[in-house]
Amino acid sequence: MHTLWLILPHILIVPHQILGLRSTNKDHEETYKGYYNYADMTDRLQRFSQKYAHICSLSSIGQSVEGRELWVMRITTNPSTDVPGKPRFKYVGNIHGDEALSRQLLVYLIEYLLTQYGRDVRVTELVNRTDIYIMASMNPDGFERAVEGGCSGSSEGRENAKHYDLDKSFPDRDESFSKTSEDLPEVTAVMKWILEKKFDLSGSLHGGSVMATYPFDDGSSYATSGLTADDAVFRHLAQTYTENHPIMRMDNPGCPDVPDKNLGDGGMQDYNYFKGNCFEVTFGLSCCKYPPASQLFTEWTNNKEALLAYIHQAHIGVRGFVMTRSGFGLPDVTISVSGTDHNITTWMFGDYYRLLLPGRYDITASSPGYLSNTVKNVPVIEGKATLLNFTLEEPVEEMLMLDPSEQAVVTNEGLNTPGPTSRSPIHTLDFRYHSYDEMEMLLQLLSAVHPSITYLNSAGRSVQGRNLYVMEISTNPGVDQQGKPEVMFLGNLHGNEFIGREILLNLVEYLCRNYGKDPLVTRLVNSTRIHIMPSVNPDGYELALKAHNERVSGDLSIIGHGNSHRVDLNANFPKQSGTGNTVEAETQAVINWIKDHFFVLSASIRGGFRGVVYPSSLDSVDEDMFKSVAKAYYVQSQAFQEPQACDVPRTREKKGIKHYRPVVTGIDMLTWAYHSTDTLAVNIGLSCELLLPEELLSEYWEKNYGALLHFIQQVHLFVRGMVTDGHSGKGIANATVVVEGSSHYVHTSSMGQYWRPLAPGSYHITASAPGYTPISASVRVLETRVEQVDFKLTRGTLSVEEGEQKDFEKLVEWLLAPGELDQLVRSLLPAQTLRYRTYRERSEFLRGLTLNFPRITRLYSLGQSTEFRTIWALEIGGNLEIPQAAEPKIRFVAGVHGNAAVGPELLLEFASVLCLNYGRNPAITKLIDRSRILILPCVNPDGREQAQEGFCSPSKGYTNAHGTDLDTDFFYGNASAQPETHAVMNLIYGGGFSLSVVLEGGSLLATYPYDRPNQHAQNEETLRYLASLYASSHPLMHLGNLGCTEKSEQIPGGILRGADFSAHTGSMKDFSLDVGVCPEITVYTDCCMFPSVRQLFSLWIENRLPLFRMLLEVHRRLSGVVRDSKGRPVSDAVVVVNGSMNVHADSQGHFTTLVAPGTHQLLVQAHGYQQELQQVNISSDKVTSPIVIDFTADRASLSQAVFVIATASLMSVLICALLIWHLRSAKFSRIRDGVRWLRRKRDVLQMEAMASEKSPLRQEFLDESESEDDPFLVEGR
Repeated sequence: MHTLWLILPHILIVPHQILGLRSTNKDHEETYKGYYNYADMTDRLQRFSQKYAHICSLSSIGQSVEGRELWVMRITTNPSTDVPGKPRFKYVGNIHGDEALSRQLLVYLIEYLLTQYGRDVRVTELVNRTDIYIMASMNPDGFERAVEGGCSGSSEGRENAKHYDLDKSFPDRDESFSKTSEDLPEVTAVMKWILEKKFDLSGSLHGGSVMATYPFDDGSSYATSGLTADDAVFRHLAQTYTENHPIMRMDNPGCPDVPDKNLGDGGMQDYNYFKGNCFEVTFGLSCCKYPPASQLFTEWTNNKEALLAYIHQAHIGVRGFVMTRSGFGLPDVTISVSGTDHNITTWMFGDYYRLLLPGRYDITASSPGYLSNTVKNVPVIEGKATLLNFTLEEPVEEMLMLDPSEQAVVTNEGLNTPGPTSRSPIHTLDFRYHSYDEMEMLLQLLSAVHPSITYLNSAGRSVQGRNLYVMEISTNPGVDQQGKPEVMFLGNLHGNEFIGREILLNLVEYLCRNYGKDPLVTRLVNSTRIHIMPSVNPDGYELALKAHNERVSGDLSIIGHGNSHRVDLNANFPKQSGTGNTVEAETQAVINWIKDHFFVLSASIRGGFRGVVYPSSLDSVDEDMFKSVAKAYYVQSQAFQEPQACDVPRTREKKGIKHYRPVVTGIDMLTWAYHSTDTLAVNIGLSCELLLPEELLSEYWEKNYGALLHFIQQVHLFVRGMVTDGHSGKGIANATVVVEGSSHYVHTSSMGQYWRPLAPGSYHITASAPGYTPISASVRVLETRVEQVDFKLTRGTLSVEEGEQKDFEKLVEWLLAPGELDQLVRSLLPAQTLRYRTYRERSEFLRGLTLNFPRITRLYSLGQSTEFRTIWALEIGGNLEIPQAAEPKIRFVAGVHGNAAVGPELLLEFASVLCLNYGRNPAITKLIDRSRILILPCVNPDGREQAQEGFCSPSKGYTNAHGTDLDTDFFYGNASAQPETHAVMNLIYGGGFSLSVVLEGGSLLATYPYDRPNQHAQNEETLRYLASLYASSHPLMHLGNLGCTEKSEQIPGGILRGADFSAHTGSMKDFSLDVGVCPEITVYTDCCMFPSVRQLFSLWIENRLPLFRMLLEVHRRLSGVVRDSKGRPVSDAVVVVNGSMNVHADSQGHFTTLVAPGTHQLLVQAHGYQQELQQVNISSDKVTSPIVIDFTADRASLSQAVFVIATASLMSVLICALLIWHLRSAKFSRIRDGVRWLRRKRDVLQMEAMASEKSPLRQEFLDESESEDDPFLVEGR
């Protein structure tokens, strides 16, 4: 009871916490204590633009009278480019220089949007979906003359330097602008900006009153009623702001009555409405125009919610695109709504947003030279814009009235010429070489115009940070669908092979534009998931394109062929033998992309040769299939009717390339895909030239597009089917389908469906899955139809244990679904124990947990520190007394450096939450029952006692009491290891852990092995994946913006290899991987090593979901058992994963390891058995059931073994006789010495062999031509 009373205050009493989110850069944290003058504001905005360059850009639209820049901060994704389909929103402040509050609040708003992006869901959605422009100060000259505290203002500060009221200087609806740009440069710049951007919604912020006003401002004849045609919309917009403002929503805000100086001729909000396509409302923020700085925080609090809510109104009404029949976006098209005399026009891409309230409307799109198009009864709902696209047709009568010489000839080529009115930077079917920016714009435009059949995403980034875009074209894109095979195209594998990129861009456009019009295209899109990556190597392409455009002298076959590291991407795919070649960023992205899908066929569109080529070293079954695919392309393509010198002489993988080849670091994509994935890939060469003349592009498109469509169609002409559970009827994921005579296996998707390309003929097919009895079937494949072969696999009745395991797997898969784990974590009973503890308090707390939760906890000592403090380990699990082989073990560690004080407290809170919710929450109860969780809260208790709170970069406490950095002390066989190191090394020696997570401080990222320089782990893909899991679950870490120093540091995804972050030897992370065979990631939770106690709560909120996600991950492992032909476990089996990583089975034949999602090759070997080769697919959101590998006996017969033994025995007898014969001879002494030397050498080698299994230097002593896995390799057939 005494210990219970010690722990209850920590659990039941809520410490005094700060609930707000922390700042990652305290030097520039907003204090709300003063106004920014022009220089300060400029400096702050520039800092923002540098630190948050991924979502903002700073530019000036002009200068004031006195030469000050009119700064505009643009906040959106892709802030350096114009993206079609996003509404454009703006805030303008400080139009009157003495109304200073608006200026300051807009600077606060900029910071809030930037810092909360990725943290706050609403802010993130606004920034992702809206193009936001903020001009904090339109009148910087007037502000410099205004005086703080002047509530009524002054004309000197109100006007610009030429004494003009800027808000009253905009031209009226019926007049031209009569002022000179010298007098009103600010107004001139804003007018130009408004007309150029065609904003959809705007807010103008003022001071001196607390109210909202909207057009009209002046008293001209058209405004005598005071109402616009959109009065109801304006009223709604104004109410949105006022209802979210605590003072403004009051009938009487208490402002003194002052003359309304805003009314008069020519207001900015009227100009926006009549000339700029834009709805603008004016908001008075406070009674005082220039309130004292002491009121800034209060005013920001009053206005923040209203400012955000108003931005969201840019997404109401109707939105869409206006296009020609050829798919060109039409700018300046008039969009009119029946019953309203106010029209808007489309922007440069043909896109528009028309703000409307809920209801039904007749909407018309019209433009000179085109027939108007009216859609009646368009529904508009609340809070979300209705998508409404228009297609405008040219009138046939006008075509007939032209002279014969002027009549347009309607041909396919005629469709390739853009109309003269289009201002889009890229036109559909415009046959020329397009830059990366133009390609990006086209794909985004097509995705926005055809959202029902397109899904645009990035498979990754190039070395220079360009997106590797993939366009999926299908109905319900992005979703695995029953009966839909997947086909893949990629181009530009070599940057200077332009033709593939352009052909695929046109293929994307052709499929989108002809869906619903062309029967074949419609059928293909309806029945197939078509994935197209136009450019694998955008960096090389940009370099080659620049050389081409500038007509650089020299060999253009060299420039841009490789990526920016000069690596040939087509020779960069990993070898099966696992030789450790460095995989480039682009290659890795393609690998991940292919492994994430079940592509049936894939094609790389190439230049520099003509023909269809496929891998060498094929089985005859697959060679026939590839020949069939190649033959079909030749027949369908008009390009191959006439032979050319560069035609591939045989349809095989090209061994020699005539032009220059950059650095070769692996194997080609075709070979890798054939041996490592389900897909069957070919290269299709279309032209002899690498750099085809642009004027020939249309000709090559016309001759090949039909063959490309037929290539897609071919995935429907093979064998397909379902592999289902014979009892439940549900599809079996990851079942293996094997064709007799082929070593290329295919696997079922998550829904249990498969596709197997085969040439016409008769085949024997077998389907199998772990725990099921394999079934075989014979099939005859014809050339003109698909063959459906379904398999129903049967298994025995599930035992009680198996049923519970299935239920648990369903639970894990449910928690892996998007948002479910986060929802679970938020619903848990909080422990609320966060505070910094001394060693004694920490020890008491741990003892209290074990006394209050004895069934699921066990506390024990790993050893003692230098100053004799106990190094505690707390184990949590449901079966601590009788460990189960199937239970994964995970290790959470903190306090390796004593001054990293956050980690120990987070782990104690984590342990408390687990214990408190055991038995209360079913999901947590099941997780604990089926896991072994070890929490090591403080490795370095001596250093922790020395560290001091509030010191972000202290040296005190970093080392142990002997002054040793413990993370440099982990060496195998280190006899002089520190006591803390020795204790943890013994824990790691015990093995059995699937994963280790270490919490550190001083930065904001996750690192993975190795820490020692110049060495890459064999399973680096998996290690990166594990680190990315933690970072992606963290609200800030995945953004990759460290923000821990004044210099902005960007870490893609928030993860790094340890050596790239802080290279050193002797790290715990490296020791865990080499000796414990346990992957370990180190997580740096905060820029500050020892932040104030007030920040602990926000740090817990940030890290609780990642901690639970890592616990969940150990249940998504690859596991299984290796047995002999009689079902007995094989204890000495070795499972080689992807030819590089060795996993040893335990005494019961069980093996387990964590691997990244994707397709993996397993080569299993044991003495006396034939090696077994198996392929398995691991999904990121599914639990992979344990696999069973049954060995067969080695083919060496018993008689052969007896003969060998007998022969060896006879030789031994003869050798002994010879030794006796020469016993007294002079030679005997030398023989005796030699035998003794051999015995000693044997003993040494045996000891080295035993140590080498755990030695971290094992790899260092392999000859360059050798591999430790060579005995496990099978010669390819």
